[in-house]
Amino acid sequence: MKRSMVAVAGALALALTGGATSSAFATTSITPAQITTGFAGSAYGSYIFNTDKTLTSGPTASASIACTGATGKTASNNVSGLNVPAVGTVGNANTTVKTVLTTTSKRIEGKSTVAGANLLGGLITAGAITSESTAEKNTAGAFAGTNQTTIADLKVLGIAVNANPAANTVIDLKVPLLGSVGKVTLNGQEKRLVGTTYQVSTTALRVEILKAGLLGLKVGTDIRLGVSNVKLTPPQTGYLAGTGYGTRATLASGLIGSGPTALASVKCAGGTTTANVAAVNIPGAVSAGASVTTATGVLTPEAKSTVVNTIGGVNVLNGVIQVDAIKAETSASRAPGGGAVKLTDTSTFTNLRIAGLPAINASVAPNTVIQVPGLGQVTLHKVSKSSTTIIVTMVEIVLSQALGTLPTGSKIQIGYSNSSVGA
Repeated sequence: MKRSMVAVAGALALALTGGATSSAFATTSITPAQITTGFAGSAYGSYIFNTDKTLTSGPTASASIACTGATGKTASNNVSGLNVPAVGTVGNANTTVKTVLTTTSKRIEGKSTVAGANLLGGLITAGAITSESTAEKNTAGAFAGTNQTTIADLKVLGIAVNANPAANTVIDLKVPLLGSVGKVTLNGQEKRLVGTTYQVSTTALRVEILKAGLLGLKVGTDIRLGVSNVKLTPPQTGYLAGTGYGTRATLASGLIGSGPTALASVKCAGGTTTANVAAVNIPGAVSAGASVTTATGVLTPEAKSTVVNTIGGVNVLNGVIQVDAIKAETSASRAPGGGAVKLTDTSTFTNLRIAGLPAINASVAPNTVIQVPGLGQVTLHKVSKSSTTIIVTMVEIVLSQALGTLPTGSKIQIGYSNSSVGA
C-alpha cells in the first residue's frame, strides 16, 4: 500500500511539473545541413586474389572518399576490362562514391558497375553487374541504409539466376566429376553499427574456391565483383590521408605483378603507422634491401600528414639502375585557422647512377624523364600536386620490352609517398 501511495504521489508531482520537465528535455530541431557526421566510402569493380598472394588483381577502378564531413563530394573511376589467367574475363568497370545533402538527411552513396564477366571457363557468366550501398543520418539522429544488387543474364553452372537475388544468396559450386569445389554468394549485404560508426556494404558477386580441382586455381582463391562500402563516422576536427610503400609492379594487363611492399597509411584522426620488410625482390627486375614506411598524422597545433618511405640497396635489371638509398618523403599541413594547404617534398637519392648515363646522379631534377636502353621510359623523382595533396614516386619505369615475368608496358614504382589534408 505504501508503494502505491508513493507511485501516485510521484505521478502527481510529474503532472504538476510537466511544463518544466518537457521544456528541460525538449529536442532542439535542426536542419539537414546541421547534422553532424563524417563520411567514408569506397567502391571497386573487381578484386581477385588467393591466400598466398601469388595471384592479385585489383581492386580495379577503385574510387574512395574518406575523412570528410562535407556533402557535395564525388569520387569516380573507370577501367577497361581484364583477363585473369585461370579465372576468366571481367568487363569494363565504373565506380562512384558521393556525399549528399537531402531534404531530410545527410547521406553517402557508393556504386560499382561491371560490364560483364565470364568466370571459371564459363561455369559462371553474367551481363552487367551493379552494386549500390547507401548510409544516411536524419535530423533525429537515426541511421538507415540500403543495399541493392542487379546482375543481368546471370548463369551459374548453366542455370539462369534471378537478376535481383535475395540478400546473401549462396549457391553450391558443384562441378560434374569434381563435386563441390566452392561457393558463390550473390548480393552479399551487411549493415551494422560499430561503436558510433554506421557501416553498409554490398558485394554483388563473390566466388570462393574451397577445394582443389579447377585447373590453375588454388584453394583460397577469392573473386569479388561489384563492391561498394559506405560509412557514417563521428565528425572529425581534422581530416588526414596519405600512403607510402617501397615497390610495386603493375602488369600491362592490369594485374598486380607485385603488390605494394612496406605499405602504411595515415589514419584520419592522427597517429602513427609503420610497416617494414627485410628485403624486396621483383623477380627478374628489381632487388633491394630493407624498406621502411612511416605514416604520421597530427591534428594539433595544425593538421598535418607526413609519409616517409626509405629503401636501401636498389638494383634494377642487374645494375642498369643502382641507388644506395632512396627516401620518398612528403607532408601536407593546414594552419588551425584554415586556408591553403602547405605541401612539402624532401625526398632524396643517395648515389644514384644509371649505366651509360653518367650525367644522371643524385642531384637529378624532379620530373626528369629519360629513355634507358633495354629498360624503357624512366621518370625520376616524379612529383604531382593538387590543392590538398602531394604525390612523389622516386623511380617510375614503364617497360619497353618484357622483363622477367613482366610483359611490355608494365609499370614499376620504387619509393612512393603521398600526403594529404582534406576539407
